Amino acid sequence: MEAILQITNPGIGGSVQDAGRPGWKRFGVPPGGAMDRQALHAANRLLDNLPDAPALELVLNGAELTWLRDTWVAVAGACGIDGVSAWSARKVYAGMRCRVLPSTAGIWTYLAIPGGFSVPHWLGSGSAYPRAELGAVLQKDLRLYPGLTGDERFAQIQGRRLHPAELRDYASPPTLKLWPAPHTEGFSAASRAALAGMLWRVGNQWDRSGFRLEGPMLDVPPGNLPSEPVLPGTIQVPPGGQPIVTMPDGPTVGGYRKLAWLDASDLAWLAQARPGQAIKFAWVR
Repeated sequence: MEAILQITNPGIGGSVQDAGRPGWKRFGVPPGGAMDRQALHAANRLLDNLPDAPALELVLNGAELTWLRDTWVAVAGACGIDGVSAWSARKVYAGMRCRVLPSTAGIWTYLAIPGGFSVPHWLGSGSAYPRAELGAVLQKDLRLYPGLTGDERFAQIQGRRLHPAELRDYASPPTLKLWPAPHTEGFSAASRAALAGMLWRVGNQWDRSGFRLEGPMLDVPPGNLPSEPVLPGTIQVPPGGQPIVTMPDGPTVGGYRKLAWLDASDLAWLAQARPGQAIKFAWVR
């Protein structure tokens, strides 16, 4: 099979992602997968793919891609690419070079092709997990292959777009829902109220492992804890009093106290929040 795409400039932190590899945390392997699962599903749906078919996950702008064959491509998330705006699908042609375009909000962009990208699977997933050297991390001149040949079913249309009601405005995220965690009641009422009642901002320390939040200093209950399981969306508070939210590639165990769990449906909203963006939480109960 011939390659369909060559990475001309990988940008920063791009990779191939799918639904991840749940079920391996007991061996120290995080679930991983797309940071914004909703945008991944949207890009795949535009091409009638399975929702979690492997797609490119691109970080901010700067990456450049060269198409080696004619195909359809769908883009969803923070940015568009040359010739294909976000939340839409168009045909591209061999020889075209596409840049990931700047945007005013959001971090992660998903680029899908019919059938998804064909990449090796490890522990049941094609998602990249760079710390364990699993999966495809984008590098200059890397060539990627399609999981399906041909796209004749789109021959009679010029493009596709999602309905406007399904588009997300990452500059205006909703209030994110919180659930109690194992140590919630150990925090003071003032700290619990501050988490849900004050504005927080995403700090400059963020990646696929975790997002540090900046805001009021929270009181941390005294005493040491043994390491315990940690899930994506766990809000832990280290001794400095500034929360850290575990993301898909985050540690599977941790010893910081867990103040809350972020609702799974809202994790994608937080993932798309750039440093300095204001975030507000509310308890669900």
